[in-house]
Amino acid sequence: MLTWKKPSGVELMTKPTAKIKKLSFQCARCFKKDADKLAWFFSSNSLWADSLLCRVCFKEALKSIPTKEREEWSL
Repeated sequence: MLTWKKPSGVELMTKPTAKIKKLSFQCARCFKKDADKLAWFFSSNSLWADSLLCRVCFKEALKSIPTKEREEWSL
């Protein structure tokens, strides 16, 4: 059986491995970790724009956006 031998002075390049990124499942506003559902809040005029919010915080953030923006989403 033939085997391949590494020539002396030559380093073999290792393949880069994928790094696992763990995402936290918590509300960005109240930091509850036991929320059953999180929703992505998208707004251009809110402090909580582009963040995951629990149900209670999502409703409060939705009330705080201007009516013009709420009408765009038919809410």
